[in-house]
Amino acid sequence: MSGSIKRSKDKNKKRIVQEASFEEHVSYAEKILINLENDDVSLEEAVKNYGEALDRIKLAKKILENNCSKIEIIEGIGEHDIAKKKS
Repeated sequence: MSGSIKRSKDKNKKRIVQEASFEEHVSYAEKILINLENDDVSLEEAVKNYGEALDRIKLAKKILENNCSKIEIIEGIGEHDIAKKKS
């Protein structure tokens, strides 16, 4: 496989992974960790899979943090509206 084709596939995979939902990331990480507990895999494969699970958890955490920020903004707007109505 040529380098440019491999880079293109890697970019597409990365884009798809980043577009996954919070639930998809968590579910995928759980499956990896369950497989690590149940399957006989080489140390190298286990480390690779563990790293992938951690990457998915980090992406899920980022999605969660972004949504928390949105909620804080919405709540801030709501509190501002309530304060205006009380005045």
